[in-house]
Amino acid sequence: MRVTFNETDRNKVLENIKNALGQRKLADLLDFSVSPGSLIVKITKLGTSELSFTEKPGTNGLEYTLTGEKIAFAHRAFKGEVTEKIIKIVEKAGGIVVA
Repeated sequence: MRVTFNETDRNKVLENIKNALGQRKLADLLDFSVSPGSLIVKITKLGTSELSFTEKPGTNGLEYTLTGEKIAFAHRAFKGEVTEKIIKIVEKAGGIVVA
């Protein structure tokens, strides 16, 4: 999975994602964090899953490529459903997702 943003400031990308999450119930289960070179998505409920993305400058902003995932046993059955919800949040935050 690859995500691109037309934003060059990773902190602004994070702010947009958190605003897109809003007060949804999902916001209690998801934690997005950025640091130079990476974006991490943690899912916590009945275990912890983590999606790791590598950051690199794109043509008009930042590009994040999924480079690792640790999926908790209890989350495996819901992986597709949760991935779809994360994609919708990222798109609402201005990201373009390529599977």
